[in-house]
Amino acid sequence: MSERKKSLKELFSEIKVALSEEQKRIAVGGIQYDSRKVTAGDLFVAVRGFKTDGHQYLEKAVRSGAAAAVVEEKRSGLGIPQIVVPDSRKILAALAANFYRPEIDRLTLVGITGTNGKTTTSYLVQSILNEAGLPSGLIGTIQYQIGEKRWDAWNTTPESVDICRMLYELHEQKYRACVLEVSSHALALNRVNGLKFKVGAFTNLTRDHLDFHQTLDSYFESKMELFKLLDLNGSAVINFDDPFGQKAVDRISQPVLTFGFSKEADIHPASSNVSMDGIVLECETPFGKIKIESQLTGQFNIQNIQTAIGVGLALAIPLNTIKKGIEAVKRVPGRLESYEIKPGIKAVIDYAHTPDSLEKALLALKKLTPNRLIVVFGAGGDRDRGKRPLMGAVAEKIADLAFVTSDNPRTEDPEKIVEDILTGMRDETKRRVIVDRKQAIFEAVKEARPGDVLLIAGKGHEMYQDINGHKYDFDEAAILKEAARSV
Repeated sequence: MSERKKSLKELFSEIKVALSEEQKRIAVGGIQYDSRKVTAGDLFVAVRGFKTDGHQYLEKAVRSGAAAAVVEEKRSGLGIPQIVVPDSRKILAALAANFYRPEIDRLTLVGITGTNGKTTTSYLVQSILNEAGLPSGLIGTIQYQIGEKRWDAWNTTPESVDICRMLYELHEQKYRACVLEVSSHALALNRVNGLKFKVGAFTNLTRDHLDFHQTLDSYFESKMELFKLLDLNGSAVINFDDPFGQKAVDRISQPVLTFGFSKEADIHPASSNVSMDGIVLECETPFGKIKIESQLTGQFNIQNIQTAIGVGLALAIPLNTIKKGIEAVKRVPGRLESYEIKPGIKAVIDYAHTPDSLEKALLALKKLTPNRLIVVFGAGGDRDRGKRPLMGAVAEKIADLAFVTSDNPRTEDPEKIVEDILTGMRDETKRRVIVDRKQAIFEAVKEARPGDVLLIAGKGHEMYQDINGHKYDFDEAAILKEAARSV
């Protein structure tokens, strides 16, 4: 990445804050919110987090060579200029965008938000953009793809400085676009403020993250923040089948393309067929029909494909190019990934970890299962407890047999999480409780018979299990193979 410096006058452009003439002339070579990353000449922004407060690390930032600091309250004797702002996290996003402008504004940005479907849709949209001659990066739940570099994601949507740095690097590598999964946390915490999205897409909204948002309405309002960040010439792609999507349509001032199974939607199926081998879908659009033959499976992936079609059309990409881009995606890591573990027995790994996503995955597989549908699932610790019994009820209702186990318990007792799940289940004959997740997978594989389909739900692409702050190696595809060899 080429070296750059900007003055505080440039960084605080259009930000209402009082700077002295001396402060305006200070030039900084980077912006940091983590004191461990500060180098000589950086601007340190002290952000109050959920677990720690950046103000506690101001002295460390100074020792590392910070040229100035942005704070919510001054510390005496610091020895460097301190610019006081009411909300340092919000200001951080604006400063980051200003530091990496104008380059990041030259990229075509697509933001995808919603409870489920963001990841699959982001892979489809990235493929469309690449096919259209707009080489694209990807920032999302599974990984960050910045040029030839790949990192495992630490957050669905990283902090604003990290995002802007990645986007700048994309521009420097001659990339022309980036697809971002934009989480509700990121929107509530202003991580994408300052970016200008050419297209914003809304997949759906169902119960999740209520430990953070408290109510569905608050969760929805966070999602709506994405559409305030649309470029003046931007547009939105909205799920018309979702009640919250219909509310969103009424609130968005820019052009909107809708999708869904309803014929009232701009993009809707004329015909569709779903099998374990994939999806054959023909859609009506305002620009003519498009036929897609995808190796992705599951009824819910029809809507993910429709979302991607909508984004392509919003960017004026020809239908044939959209078709090629979608069909080029053969798999998405941890999203209904199918494995034949024994003759006539398939296992499917999926990230479904909410009541709605678990229901959709189970319903999709139920239609494709000749014999019994078996599910192995749990629920994450330190997250919304209210969804646990709902997930139990869904599993009991749709699956023929459920193995209730651990997911990522984090700092909670796994047995207590399982107890919460069981409050939503009534029929003891349809469930088995095995708290150890590896053992549960082994027992489920041992139970499976020809014609059965086994769904391993909750962790998807994750290659670890988070227990008491430690991430232990946990490769479910490898565990399935090991289990299959043992029976």
